[in-house]
Amino acid sequence: MKLKKGLCALAAVCVVPASAAPDAPPAADWHLAGRLGLLQFIVVPETSARDRAYYDRIIDTVCSDDTASCFLRFFTNASGVAMSFPLPDAVLAEPTVMFQRSAKHQREQFQWSCRLGLAESTCF
Repeated sequence: MKLKKGLCALAAVCVVPASAAPDAPPAADWHLAGRLGLLQFIVVPETSARDRAYYDRIIDTVCSDDTASCFLRFFTNASGVAMSFPLPDAVLAEPTVMFQRSAKHQREQFQWSCRLGLAESTCF
């Protein structure tokens, strides 16, 4: 019996999420939904969909190698549908940002979705 109690206590300690630890970094509120080659599909919360600095932080994390190509497509999931890949139509209907960095052409492009009404010059 003592052994079982000890294992249960140990198991309880092991299943405590890392986010509960005081020194743990905050959990990311975005979700890498899937990849197709170099193209990565990321779902962000609706509350951050229009925040350029928010996207810059994600881009810095996901595309940390400044010399490599990186292609990102961002979406929201306002309807709360279950996430799967390929992305459900409800999520595909909510694009927010397209980011591309081409190592070959040494060019970087950040474009807002036209549906957000934030385009500085062009949108998609």
